[in-house]
Amino acid sequence: MNIRHLIDRYFIKNPALRKRVTRLIEGDKDKDISLFGTSLRINTVREHGYLRAARIAGWSSVFGDEAAVLQSLASLLSHIDTVVDAGANIGLFSASLGRFQRLYPHLHVSAFEADPETFRRLQMNVSGPNKQAYNVALSDQAGVLNFIRGAVSHVTTTQEQANAYSLGDNFDIECRRLDSFEIPGNRLLIKIDVEGQELKVLQGASKWFDERRCVCVYLDGFENRTEVLNFLTERDFELRDGRTLEPAKNDTFALLALRKDWLASMIAPRP
Repeated sequence: MNIRHLIDRYFIKNPALRKRVTRLIEGDKDKDISLFGTSLRINTVREHGYLRAARIAGWSSVFGDEAAVLQSLASLLSHIDTVVDAGANIGLFSASLGRFQRLYPHLHVSAFEADPETFRRLQMNVSGPNKQAYNVALSDQAGVLNFIRGAVSHVTTTQEQANAYSLGDNFDIECRRLDSFEIPGNRLLIKIDVEGQELKVLQGASKWFDERRCVCVYLDGFENRTEVLNFLTERDFELRDGRTLEPAKNDTFALLALRKDWLASMIAPRP
């Protein structure tokens, strides 16, 4: 009998004991928490499971940040032709959003990852009809970039963006503009997580913006803040917080940009 079974048998399924211990540890009071980008009022005893979940989310960027963003992006997919995942890593976003092909068979996924080691796992996670993974870096021009790895795969970045997380393990990889790829559809959702190269990736997709194919851009943190915001607002994008969907603030980290005319067409009342 393992410890999890013992806890379930003698604590979880013993409501009187569970309530007394929880009240002793947590008190019995209302408390505000945040889960999936939503503020909630809970009671520390009655909704103790939500309290524990909020604490886990506070320590985990996946549960605290990315889960809420995935909810936001998933809500848009019925109006999207292709998800373009720039800086896909092992494919959390590509694979999670790609499963909505079961509801929207028209949906395509194109995932880009520079690190060949990480790309090997991305290929395994993003495979099947209407899914494509590319082992290439993205920039504003074609060429070769030198990258440096960190202790974990999601902090791999270009040599010029090396930081305290970098270990010194270098590799060279081909780089291309996004708009040099043949990507299907006229309603593109671009997710960008490229550790400092955000502006160059946007500039490398400028043809798509000029053709008004890009309708949604999500940036998981970004440098060159003024230039990035100007790039999007000059192209008539509305800026939101990708976790809460509230209007973006000056320091918003998870930035969701929605082209205004496309957004208006989605929310227009149906006859």
